[in-house]
Amino acid sequence: MEKKIECKIVQDLLLGYVDDVLNEESKKVVERHLSECDMCQKRLKEIQQDIENNEITQKKEIDYLKKIRIKNRIKSIFIAVGILFLIAFIIFLRNFIIVSDLSNKAEKSLASENYYRESVQRISSDKAVLVKEYYKDGKYKTITETYTDEGVYVGTATYATANSGERIEIDSENKIVRIDRSEFAKKMNSENNLKNLHSAKSSFIYNFLKALCCSIHTSYEGLGREYYVLSVWDRDKGEMWIDKETGLTLKNDLESNGTVVNYYPGTNIIKEEFRLVNEYRYEFDVVTDEDVTVPDYTGYEIKYINQDNFGL
Repeated sequence: MEKKIECKIVQDLLLGYVDDVLNEESKKVVERHLSECDMCQKRLKEIQQDIENNEITQKKEIDYLKKIRIKNRIKSIFIAVGILFLIAFIIFLRNFIIVSDLSNKAEKSLASENYYRESVQRISSDKAVLVKEYYKDGKYKTITETYTDEGVYVGTATYATANSGERIEIDSENKIVRIDRSEFAKKMNSENNLKNLHSAKSSFIYNFLKALCCSIHTSYEGLGREYYVLSVWDRDKGEMWIDKETGLTLKNDLESNGTVVNYYPGTNIIKEEFRLVNEYRYEFDVVTDEDVTVPDYTGYEIKYINQDNFGL
């Protein structure tokens, strides 16, 4: 009877013994009993085996949970990347649709047989060049005006007919007429060249690249009407304004236009540095026959030039 009671007490202490939480006195009692009792030794082995099995099971569960966690993490990353790609694709698709629509509108504008265009290029902080261009039914005239602090200088007026081989430059101030009948004049007089209204190119690849590399938003600033602003993702490189109605460029100061650096005379010290900015204004169906008709230049000195020989 006393043996059974002792076994009962020791077996109650076995879990503490295995976990090594018994005090020294209790530990010695258990070990002394185990050395004499086969049944309690068997029970100890069962407990140790159960603990080992539980540890293996727990390890498997932990490993499984780790795998699930890793899979969920990878899944979350793929979902996040997918969402980013979807957003990028939606932005690209929007941009491509806008650029393609502007190109189509520009092509329609290019088909016009009557337009007036002004283009302004800022040469320096105190100098700008204004180019006035008239086109009507294949006839073309351009006049260049230079604006400085000293006043306005009106340059020569150039007259041409689309796809002809002659260009006439009239210098009214000096009463001189220059007539160019070279191959160069013929190339300059091509209809595509004369009607180049600074529109967005309409090729698929060009539109694709522009939609991919540019951000596009609308603005009213400076014009009082809505237009698109195209800028490369690095906004410091400039931007392009495009008319929503005509698809034609209103302003262009993208880095590709170049940067002008002026130095103080005889030094390498920078006086001013600025990006070239081109601005454009268009009017359609306002040009008259008189605007593009070569005026009477009776009494002017006539000079025939051949620009094919320039630089030879």
